[in-house]
Amino acid sequence: MRLLTNIFTAATLVVLAWLLFTEDLKAVAILLLVIAGTVVVSIIVRARWPLGAVLVLIIGSATPRLALTLFGLHVRPEHLAIGLVVLALSMQALKGSIWPGLKFQTYDYFLLAYVGLNFLTSAVTSPDPHKTLRWAALNAIVISPFFLLRLLIKDEHRLYKSVQMLLWVGAAEAAFGIICFLSNRAFNTTLGVSAEQYGFMPGTHGTQYEANLFGSYTACCAVMFLAFFLLSHEPRAKFGWGLCITLIGALISLARSVLFALPVATVFVVWVTLKTGHLRIRRLLPLGVGVVLVLLAISPLLLNFVSERIGTIDLSQPSADDTTVVRLIQTAAALEDVRTHPIIGTGTASFQLLFNWDDYLPGMGADTDEGGWIGNSPVRILHDTGIVGLAIFALFVWTLASAVRKAMRIAPSHSRNVLVALSAGLILYAITFQATEATILAFTWVHLGLLGAAVQIGHTRHAV
Repeated sequence: MRLLTNIFTAATLVVLAWLLFTEDLKAVAILLLVIAGTVVVSIIVRARWPLGAVLVLIIGSATPRLALTLFGLHVRPEHLAIGLVVLALSMQALKGSIWPGLKFQTYDYFLLAYVGLNFLTSAVTSPDPHKTLRWAALNAIVISPFFLLRLLIKDEHRLYKSVQMLLWVGAAEAAFGIICFLSNRAFNTTLGVSAEQYGFMPGTHGTQYEANLFGSYTACCAVMFLAFFLLSHEPRAKFGWGLCITLIGALISLARSVLFALPVATVFVVWVTLKTGHLRIRRLLPLGVGVVLVLLAISPLLLNFVSERIGTIDLSQPSADDTTVVRLIQTAAALEDVRTHPIIGTGTASFQLLFNWDDYLPGMGADTDEGGWIGNSPVRILHDTGIVGLAIFALFVWTLASAVRKAMRIAPSHSRNVLVALSAGLILYAITFQATEATILAFTWVHLGLLGAAVQIGHTRHAV
């Protein structure tokens, strides 16, 4: 370690000296910030092992809006966080502190097959294999937390702490988004806000990639806070506050898919609570009053926006809404590509290489910086990996869901609460990802990784 530290220090000084003579001071400042951030994250990774590493993964996955370009790749905090955790795991294994064994389940094999297929189709049927193979590599990196978290979390105590960290990082993200939204309304600032996300209406994204994903992320945390509020034997006030903060965050995103998904996930939580005999009116009454007061407080700022967002939906004439038109055009274009390579698709993220706005709306390509994207997760997977990839991914989800159901039946109450909360969040994601795809971002796989760890712990305890 001392040798590695000396090498790193010497290399840093060389790079700094080179930048001072060849670049401006801005580049030096950026490098210093990167170094400082790396040192801080490294300390967090090594402190209170392994919960520090879990926290780094959670925070990194919550900030995909931030990015820098290295070797032609857009590298995000989630990629750096995953790299640091992998390095820390390797060092712990070399010291003999941990044994990085992982008992593979059926769903693991389906997920690995899906990752492998991304590389295969990116190399064989892609319009530009050089680019799609790099994107396939980034895709494999963001999926890796599904396995990493199961290496880090081996007992109920760590699982519970990790899920609590996920919730409070989500609450912090929601709070940051709320501040950005209020600042935009009061001072017309654009930090954390896309001023024209929905035409004349702002879309709050915080540190998430865009407003719909910010809404999905905060709404997922809201239903998880609700699950813990109703099911936990702990003092519930903190979960109530977390629910209110994340609920406001979900609402200010103005994402319609979130507005539809929240009631569904809420019904699931209430149904499980009722089925397990934990539903108590004395718990629901103060929560309901608190939520109503919060909604009344923010209604002057949001009511017109929300009514306008809902009012633009016209099932008889979908083209009346601009964002719906964008989704319909790009989905139709994606399905046309699928007809060309229906079996194994055209490679990871290949749609942006094939889609051109000018083919559908002449002149729009010059007027927008937005490239091609597929909002619907099944369509995106079908486009990139074909029928085979979609079937493999569906089998991964099905086998994991079956394992979750089995774990819920045998898990003690503490672990069952975690499983219910994570499952409720996943139900919400399953709905919102039909409108805005996020399986290519790490926060989805952090969530699934925690769910996989909960299943693993539940089965291990049952076996013992």
